[in-house]
Amino acid sequence: MKTIILIIHAFRDLFIRYLPNFKKNRYAFAFLIHPRDIKDTYRKYPFFKLFPEKFLLWFLKHYWPVYLSKIEGLKSQKTGEIIFGYIIAISLTAYQMLENRELGRKKIIQAIKLAEKMGVKIIGLGALTSSITKGGLDLIDKVNIGITTGHAYTAYTVISNLFKLIKLFNFDKDKVLIAIVGAAGSIGSASAQIIARAQFNNLLLIDVERKAYFIKDLIPKLKKINKKIDIEISYQISSIKKADLIITATNTPEAIIKSGDLKSGAIIIDDAQPSDISPDVLERNDVLVIEGGLIHTPAIINNFNFSFRDKFDNYCCLGEVMALASQEWNKHYVINRANLDLVDEISLIANKLGFKPAEFQNFKEIISENKLSLIKNIIQNKKDGI
Repeated sequence: MKTIILIIHAFRDLFIRYLPNFKKNRYAFAFLIHPRDIKDTYRKYPFFKLFPEKFLLWFLKHYWPVYLSKIEGLKSQKTGEIIFGYIIAISLTAYQMLENRELGRKKIIQAIKLAEKMGVKIIGLGALTSSITKGGLDLIDKVNIGITTGHAYTAYTVISNLFKLIKLFNFDKDKVLIAIVGAAGSIGSASAQIIARAQFNNLLLIDVERKAYFIKDLIPKLKKINKKIDIEISYQISSIKKADLIITATNTPEAIIKSGDLKSGAIIIDDAQPSDISPDVLERNDVLVIEGGLIHTPAIINNFNFSFRDKFDNYCCLGEVMALASQEWNKHYVINRANLDLVDEISLIANKLGFKPAEFQNFKEIISENKLSLIKNIIQNKKDGI
């Protein structure tokens, strides 16, 4: 019976796009996602496990966007009324989106049209839906609702975690080396600017060489913010071996950081979806991996199994669109790249809602006090020359 209901709902979502407005909500928001891999599709459709992977990958290319769940608990900061939220998914996996970006953009537009029919006024672009649409630039003239990438609040959350870790492990502000993998991107570049503004003086910027222009364009901005900052540029992932703290924010579909790339005592804040971190890294007891893109949203539940450790945890890019929806925002917000003004504005709105970084965790575990103490001892022993 559950399978039949899922199939009925799927066809409902197909037909909604061709009907007059399906719901007349006074205000609503949505968040757009996609499966990271085939296994993610089983969360919505368990019966997909019955099909061969080759057939399923073909089917996903032809499947339409669907409604996944309703987000409950958000209220307007203007009127106090309940604001409806929806999670909407396109079917393409991360690999499929990067293999056929045109198809990915087509599916994204279809998903946004579905959101429009459901009464949505603003939608957040999750996972790779932002990067393959140039941060939403490819969508502006094709949709009739507000768009935001989530990058401003994501950068704020990632750096909030960074500052907590620096304080927890007693790093020296003038000596600690912070690396950003994916520094040319919107989240990476915004994170670098926040770090520079906080007067940290040692920064390692890493990205692929074809993005060298964006890295070099970022340097003057950082120098203007912090005249003392020492910036190193690298196009090799192996450069992170010397970093104390590492932020990862790439749009690659596979893990790029392996166990051998890291020194003992290294701390990673992983903000990539799919993750940038190979599972063998999580097997090491002498490194720490924190999922950097999670926030705790009191009383707000997304009603979908993302495998978070708390039912009130959510992605911070979803947090951005929720914060905007609480202000009944119906224009574009972060398009293409985030800047410090947008970071500061969205953080204030989110703080009023009680949003904060989630408890330290990764896709394997909640980070225990014992693990934190172990890493702290490793770092301290290195400082003492032991």
